[in-house]
Amino acid sequence: MPDRPLSPTPSSPMLLTRRGVLGLGLGAVAAAVLASCTPAPQWVTPTGAAVSGTEKNRGGTGRVTTVDLTAAPTTLDLAGTAAATWAFGGIPAPVIRLTAGDTLKATVRNQLDADTSVHWHGLALRNDMDGVPPVTQAPIGPGGEFVYEFVTPHPGTYWFHPHVGPQLDHGLYGALIIDDPDEKVTWDDEWVLILDDWLDGVTATPDQVLTDLSKGMGDMGGMGDMFMRMGNLLMGATSDLLGGDAGDVYYPHYLINGKPTADPAQFTGTPGARVRIRVINAGSDTAFRFAVGGHRLTITHTDGFPVDPVEVDSILIGMGERYDLQVTLGDGVFPVVADAEGKQDRAFALLRTGAGTAPASDVPVA
Repeated sequence: MPDRPLSPTPSSPMLLTRRGVLGLGLGAVAAAVLASCTPAPQWVTPTGAAVSGTEKNRGGTGRVTTVDLTAAPTTLDLAGTAAATWAFGGIPAPVIRLTAGDTLKATVRNQLDADTSVHWHGLALRNDMDGVPPVTQAPIGPGGEFVYEFVTPHPGTYWFHPHVGPQLDHGLYGALIIDDPDEKVTWDDEWVLILDDWLDGVTATPDQVLTDLSKGMGDMGGMGDMFMRMGNLLMGATSDLLGGDAGDVYYPHYLINGKPTADPAQFTGTPGARVRIRVINAGSDTAFRFAVGGHRLTITHTDGFPVDPVEVDSILIGMGERYDLQVTLGDGVFPVVADAEGKQDRAFALLRTGAGTAPASDVPVA
């Protein structure tokens, strides 16, 4: 089995570019099309006997997990650089965890000066809880709140984020872990990792970058394969694995769990332990090549669902994707890297199981 079997190779050019993803939010293509065809915002609130019957047939355990999410301004410490941004109480937000069949009741309060929402990425759930204004709900206005309540349909690794403008490129995101009550495999430990590309409060705001992108990339004649930054934009980021274009936005930082390479996130484990690593790509413009130095990775789940196990050296994880990986820990201090595909930079963390000097953030990882 090859080490890198999961790299996407599109057979035709992508109709939605990465700048489109940044502007619309992940998974909002249908929302944009529908909104552009209607004279006023439209959303559908399910009512009636058919809806009530469907909800009843979902069953569920009857257990309810209640959480509060407050979208508010905050400051992110990027190894001494203070970045003004937005968050749900932290970057990433605290993990929301429950068991499949349980009901999630999440009250979202908006303390921003802009509309917002919460989309539960990857979950098949009732229409009015999907969090996509103006298609499935009215946006949550400044000072407002909205209660999302639904039965969790299936186990897996998921995440949540707004579906309003380029808010995904702020810090408004977190992991949603739905445990499988019938899980037959056990692990000694678990590490939830969220990868991100970051610029908010450092070089620009997401809205400023969206404005730059809307003006186009300018005259690229004669530049060839030159890799360079032009303000908030990035020229020459290419990858054959991504169909050519590897992104259009310059990011000064790439993060793992809200931490830059100069102040890396860390995990402490025990040699020989089997760890489940749940990896989520929250980046808006970046696919990441993820690897753990000195370790092989066994893929057990993709986008929340189990697959036949595949052992690899690394994985290429696209925007919005999730992978569950099994790793048997060695003894020492190991680099955890997420190379920004086609962009000549990386996110970096450390895995510690014993004594030793931490490797440099630019250490090669096969």
